[in-house]
Amino acid sequence: MDSMITKCKSKDFLVVILFLQCIVYATMVFEIQFARQIIGFLYFTFVPGFVIIKLLKVDELDGLETVLFSVGFSVAFLMLAGLLVNEFGFLLGISRPLSLMPSMIILNSFILVGGILACVRSENIKLWEAKTLGLHPLTLLFIGLPILSVVGTLWVNTFENNLFLLFMSTVIPSLFVIAVVSKKLTPPKLYPFVVFVIAISLLYHSSLISNYIVSFGSDVPVEYFVFKTTQNNAYWSSTNPYFGDVGYGRTHSMLSVTILPTIYSSLLNMDSTWMFKILYPLIFSFVPLSLYQVWRGYVGKKYAFISAFLFMAQSTFYTEMLGLNRQMVAELFFVLLLLVVLNKKMKSPGKVVCSMIFSFGLVTSHYGLSEIFLLFVSLTFISLFVIKRPSRKITASTVVFFFVVMFTWYIYTSGSAVFDSFLSYGEYVYGQLGDFFNPASRGQTVLRGLGMESPPSIWNMISRIFAYLTQALIAIGFVGLVTKRTRFHLEKEYFMLSLTAMA
Repeated sequence: MDSMITKCKSKDFLVVILFLQCIVYATMVFEIQFARQIIGFLYFTFVPGFVIIKLLKVDELDGLETVLFSVGFSVAFLMLAGLLVNEFGFLLGISRPLSLMPSMIILNSFILVGGILACVRSENIKLWEAKTLGLHPLTLLFIGLPILSVVGTLWVNTFENNLFLLFMSTVIPSLFVIAVVSKKLTPPKLYPFVVFVIAISLLYHSSLISNYIVSFGSDVPVEYFVFKTTQNNAYWSSTNPYFGDVGYGRTHSMLSVTILPTIYSSLLNMDSTWMFKILYPLIFSFVPLSLYQVWRGYVGKKYAFISAFLFMAQSTFYTEMLGLNRQMVAELFFVLLLLVVLNKKMKSPGKVVCSMIFSFGLVTSHYGLSEIFLLFVSLTFISLFVIKRPSRKITASTVVFFFVVMFTWYIYTSGSAVFDSFLSYGEYVYGQLGDFFNPASRGQTVLRGLGMESPPSIWNMISRIFAYLTQALIAIGFVGLVTKRTRFHLEKEYFMLSLTAMA
């Protein structure tokens, strides 16, 4: 396998940015349908992040990491830049800062200035580094999976027949088995591509099943409402418009479902329903790809591929998560933070800035995942400090910075609705400690998970068996890791994170 490195002169890099901006402006001015949505999404979801990477001179990233960091930086950039325009637009006399013209001009100006600064810092700019890929027998079949998924959903919506989707549901595991068994038919260098197309196929086969937003019993109705409120005003208020409604206030304080979709909607002129059904699953599809990259450095490409597939094979991935748009965005930042923390090649200055940007993205995307990440890094830092094996990757400054950003945002936005929820939830947990060992105090779902409720059908029983088997294998693997019976070596930070997760 040959390595391909493409570089260009700084002035050429700037010309490329200007050329892309001209194309984006043209699709908007002449309202070229589909081109505006496709080109605009690709431009605003990859280019800003790529410019930030070059501005920070984070050249230690490989090809896949460059793609993942570009997406993460771009999404965080849209949220942060949108927030700045939203808060300071009044200084320029802009009454609707999140409308098309202010957003487009200011975002493109930021990108252009960032490109200029990147050119000033480097004489030559590396565009990408990747392995050259040849055409393999199963490549076209994998490319056909998302097409089959979309066609299948259209067939269901039109003729109420799910034959194509059932066929896809058998093709995906079959191709997965072939990819694992045969390196000749599916070389390991294709694993990231395979993970991505499987993720897209599974997500779209659920999200596109109807012309309306499907909640899957989750929070998307409230998310959609706060988004439409922000979109109609072309402005996001940091205070809770519905004072006293804590549930609404929590969601309203998340930029991932207020400012981010409003900017996408303005720039792409895309129907809000289809934006939630198409764009957010597309962003979420980078989560299993990021997990593959995290695991690859510890268990190798093959087992990382299998692990990513297991993650996607859980029904929650392509059902319930589609009703949690803010969590889909937050999970991307969560995994990217793990990539930054566990990265062995990144230099300290770049790692610090990456950690700060992704921390902001996580905190302003989902409060629950932010709590979990803070718990993980805090316990890892404290544990390593207690056993006198301090970490250079998870430091006190990392924990303190995340803590400060998190609670500052949650206290001073939406009338501190998120912070109040923390307090009320803590009081509830404390009050329930007396019934900790009382099964009757659990809800129906928990009892079902513990096997204390009879299965309604044979298929539910089979599903439970797979769930219990998965959890049992996780426990066995962890015991093997602790007793050093596995051939995989984990760094102390990764081990402590795993220990915290198991606990």
